Amino acid sequence: MYFHVQLIDNPENPKQREKSRLDHWQYFDDHRECFIARGATVTDDDKDVLSSVLFVEFDDWEQVRTFVDNEPHNKNGVYREVHIKQWGFALKRRQVDFPRKEDQLNWYIRGHGKAGMHEKRQELLSAHRTYFKPYDTENFIARGPIFSDDGKEWRGSANLISLPSRQAVNDFLAIEPYYSNNLYDRVTIERYRFGGRPGQVV
Repeated sequence: MYFHVQLIDNPENPKQREKSRLDHWQYFDDHRECFIARGATVTDDDKDVLSSVLFVEFDDWEQVRTFVDNEPHNKNGVYREVHIKQWGFALKRRQVDFPRKEDQLNWYIRGHGKAGMHEKRQELLSAHRTYFKPYDTENFIARGPIFSDDGKEWRGSANLISLPSRQAVNDFLAIEPYYSNNLYDRVTIERYRFGGRPGQVV
């Protein structure tokens, strides 16, 4: 099973992240085979961390919850919110294999689906995939749908994409079939920074 995890930082504990950073890196190294993608969302000036975003594979809900519960930053009070959602591994490529370029900007796009949009999403699925296809090779780092906990209902999307500016992201979304047909209640757009130790490619 695939999952998307977002761990939102607690602004009241800005120094906690530094205290558990080495343990965090080691913990993730020890679970490297579970990761599709991992990194942090940051402010547009790239100065402040907003959250950790993970795309992972585990056998079941119990395993992913145990993984998150024991994550060193989480145990150390870095996060104020923890969100775990079932996710669809649509691109079939891991972040480590993404063709990175110098000075590129990366973005986390989280679409929160409106209630009752599963059937309409199914109607738009082919158009959605056609729209995304030209971006799959050089722009998408990871992408896929968010599902209900039982995996039966579409509940939104969680994507990582490389585009040159926030305006380029807005332009990309403006004519995307799900977005332009009002399937989303809201969409979060945040800059994304690849995870890992300095110099490590994950």
